[in-house]
Amino acid sequence: MRICPSCDENFPDTHSLCPDCKVDLVSSMDQKDTPDLVVLCTVLNEAKAHIMRGFLESEGIPCQLENISFHAQPAPVADLMKVRLWTLKEDADRARQLLEERESIQICSVCEKEVAEQDEVCSHCGERLEER
Repeated sequence: MRICPSCDENFPDTHSLCPDCKVDLVSSMDQKDTPDLVVLCTVLNEAKAHIMRGFLESEGIPCQLENISFHAQPAPVADLMKVRLWTLKEDADRARQLLEERESIQICSVCEKEVAEQDEVCSHCGERLEER
């Protein structure tokens, strides 16, 4: 049996394309069929996250945004306005390097949070940052 990864319908082995979703059928829905994604970084400014995503995609690194914001009325609560940038695991190191060069930021190697370039200690986890 073959399975549609979009609608989870089963089809005979003679089929290669889902007639409804128009996507290629797979032999199983194992974890191996899904890409290995990692959180590249978390930013507190949604507009900046979109700019970072556009920059990385222009460099050939696909990414996705996950808005984990909590919007309180009348104004958002500062530390609850977070957006995570996700990318493929194999692209993460290059993406972090590009962002550091572009944004004059550091990414903590322990907690992977964004910190200011001049910081010597990560304000999120307390880890001493590597010297450049």
